[in-house]
Formats: sequence, C-alpha cells, structure tokens
Amino acid sequence: MTMAKNAQRPKIIGLSHMTFQSSSVEKALAYYRDLHGYEEQLCLKSPDGGISRAFVMINDAQWVELQPERAPKTDRLIQFGFQVEDAETIRTYLASRGVAVPDSISRGATGNLGFLVKDPDGHQVELVQCLADGWPARAAGRGPGPRALSRCLMHMGFDVFSMEKSMAFYRDILGCVELWRGSSDERTLSWVQLKLPDDRNYIEFMLYDETPTLERLGVFNHFGLEVPSIPAVMEEVAGRMKGSPWFPRRVEYSVGKCRHRLANVFDPDGTRAEFMERGTFDGSVTPPAAVPAPR
Repeated sequence: MTMAKNAQRPKIIGLSHMTFQSSSVEKALAYYRDLHGYEEQLCLKSPDGGISRAFVMINDAQWVELQPERAPKTDRLIQFGFQVEDAETIRTYLASRGVAVPDSISRGATGNLGFLVKDPDGHQVELVQCLADGWPARAAGRGPGPRALSRCLMHMGFDVFSMEKSMAFYRDILGCVELWRGSSDERTLSWVQLKLPDDRNYIEFMLYDETPTLERLGVFNHFGLEVPSIPAVMEEVAGRMKGSPWFPRRVEYSVGKCRHRLANVFDPDGTRAEFMERGTFDGSVTPPAAVPAPR
C-alpha cells in the first residue's frame, strides 16, 4: 500500500502514555497509588517472578508505564505515545513522509495495536490504537480508583535540542499546532507548547543548549495532570505525604509564566508530574515570548 506525500494525515486523537525506567518499580507503584491515588495497576511478571513491566491507569485510554532500571544514573524517559484512530493507516502515512517505520504494526504488552518511530532527538514515540480488549480499556469499569487526583493526562513534556527539527516532525508531519511559547529568562525560549491536531491536549518542548544533568532531565521529561483546583489538590497531597519520607522533594504550588496555577511532585527517581488547572488563574493569557530558541 502506498500513499502520496500530500495525502491527508490520519487522526491523532490523544496523548496515550509515558514510559519511564525505575530503580524500584515497587516504590514507584506505591508512589502512584499512595500519592496520586492510582489504584488500577497492571503488572507483568518476568521469568524470575519480578516485575518486568507495570502500567498505571489514569483513565481508560491514558497511563504511565514503568520498567525496571536499564542503567543507573541515566535518563528515566524511555518513550511516550499518542493515541491514533488507525495504526496501520498512520504507519503508511508516516512512511510516505520519509519517517522510518517498521514493516508492520503489532500488538503490544497492553494488547493494543501500535508501532514505534524516533523523533529528531532520538525519543521513541509510539503510535497506539487502543482496542476494546486491550488495557486499560478492558478495565474501564473499575477506573483509576476513587482517590485519583486527576483523570486526565493533559500534556507531555520532553527535552528538545533543535526546535527547528522538532517543529518539522511534530508540526509539519504529525500536524500539531503551536499554542504558546515562553521564556524563563526573557532572553531565549524555554518552552514551546503544541496542541495535538485532533485533541485539546498538548506536548511541550523543553528546550536546552547545554546537555542537561540527570536531575534536570527529571524536570524536563515530565507529564501534566489536569485538576480543577490546585489549592485543593495540594492540601490533599500534603496529607497523603505525611508518613512517607521517601518522596524526594517538598511540594509547593505557584503560578507559571503561562498564568496557570500548577504544582510539581516527583517520584522516587526524581521524575516530575505537574498538576495544572486547565485555564489561567485570572482568565487572561500571557503573550507568547518573542525571543529566539537556544539554538
């Protein structure tokens, strides 16, 4: 099957997941259960009886995946994924746009269809077609748990070295649309947010020029969780953190440059989850930064 280069792009209908390596999958699962309230978890066993892969439900189409540590003191991010209407159609489309794709799609560990490609920074990007008998759809009746602080993966952020190359992939090929760009120092760009073409949620380029430290990568490679009220969530988080000294950092909420109220929490390995309200705190919008990218 072939497809012309100017063929219409198949729909990308949502953010699906992020996958991280963990020095202790058990501790990470406890963090997601005890702090976030995500009680619906799928664990796959290795031949020796340990956990080979674990999946934490956010909702019936979004999740966080954890895998045992591959190498200590390395980037925690393994991959992230988008939900698509039809995996085979978008595989063919990406091939027509010059993206290296596998020869076929396949069923993954969750029972969904998909395949992997690489973006300009070498990140593994999975295109996932969720199936009714795949996970988490087959567990949708149970939900993530009554104590879940959020049921929406609102954005995914990841480190980007060349904004130009990433724009060519995510905007020009995948069809994402720029929402906003911001700067932490008013001299160079720090973040660029792009909305998915067929969904209101978005990705966030975390721009850099010097190689980030491992701690900085834990901040860059993160995910955002939508909540209705940051103060209410932080009050609940503070209560849940009592008696759990292994949470690595103190939690505080603030107003970001984008004028959204937000708060960061970190897993035992320093990977950031960002609670965020959907709208700005006062209804106004910060103008996009008119400064250059780091390179």
